[in-house]
Amino acid sequence: MSTSQLTRVLSIQSHVVSGYVGNRAATFPLQLSGHEVDVINTVQFSNHTGYNSFRGERFPATHILDLFAGLEANGLDSGYTHLLTGYMGNSENVLAVEEIAKRLLARTPDLFF
Repeated sequence: MSTSQLTRVLSIQSHVVSGYVGNRAATFPLQLSGHEVDVINTVQFSNHTGYNSFRGERFPATHILDLFAGLEANGLDSGYTHLLTGYMGNSENVLAVEEIAKRLLARTPDLFF
């Protein structure tokens, strides 16, 4: 893929309020490099889990699939060239992302992972 072609990334990973991991770390550099980035957060935590404590929520797989269904319903899910994944928060989210990947691959067989 040449650099002149638009790249669209669907990034499915964690979000933290303080710090730079997951989607919080990936989104800006990708945008700065000229990529279009859509984000689905698997968790929202106060900070990285490596600290003594953290607060927040692990989102259920139904939340992730529901957000993706909203993209599909409005035709916003077409044109992805890359799928980026990271921290899932729970094992059910891995299966949700697998389902999303299958849907994307059905439409875009040369999608990059």
